[in-house]
Amino acid sequence: MNRSRWIAVTIAVLTIIAAAVLWRPEPMLSPGPMLAGHAAIAGECRSCHLPLRGTPAAKCIGCHALADIGLHRSDGAPISHATPRVAFHQQLATPDCVACHGEHRGPLAAGALPHFSHAQLKPTIQAQCESCHRKPDGALHRKLGGNCQQCHASSGWKPARFEHQALFALSGPHDTTCANCHVGGDTTQFTCYGCHEHQPASIAARHRREGITDIANCVQCHRSADDDEAESPGDRGDP
Repeated sequence: MNRSRWIAVTIAVLTIIAAAVLWRPEPMLSPGPMLAGHAAIAGECRSCHLPLRGTPAAKCIGCHALADIGLHRSDGAPISHATPRVAFHQQLATPDCVACHGEHRGPLAAGALPHFSHAQLKPTIQAQCESCHRKPDGALHRKLGGNCQQCHASSGWKPARFEHQALFALSGPHDTTCANCHVGGDTTQFTCYGCHEHQPASIAARHRREGITDIANCVQCHRSADDDEAESPGDRGDP
């Protein structure tokens, strides 16, 4: 067979393959059968896919309203869950459905839903944790405000970056509300003058009798309600 015939045969084969891919793509390209939620449109590839352009989010949003995802099916019927769900998809910076969701089963299909990255949210919503998450009901969190980022990172609830006991023991008379020491809920700052026994003039006079003049940072020496345990940073080996 001469060269021109090889070219003609090759073009014909490629044309047949291209036509098959365009008109009957599922048996040739599908990574596996559809998940139950989309089983009704199995074989209707163009419902979700554009030829050679993948699955744009606009295709998904055409059936699934962002504010209803996880709450209602595309036909409007409510979805029941053991625990309440929060509609957050409308707060995504750029909708990219296939970044998290795969709708096929099989060896070539996308894996399970990955850990959600909060970086996908609009910057204005990233710090509003309680928009989606319920506040923990522990004794410590009941006293705190809503600034979760002071202890937690959006990459994971644990580990938290803060252990109060390591800096100051919340025991005895100091087992109080956070606002007594952290005015306005700002846990990056503290004051010891929220209680009647701790007044600047009397505290300064008392420390002067001990030869102590630098009293701006109380927890530098005091780590609990016990006055007798007060020690200088050098005694603890602190820098």
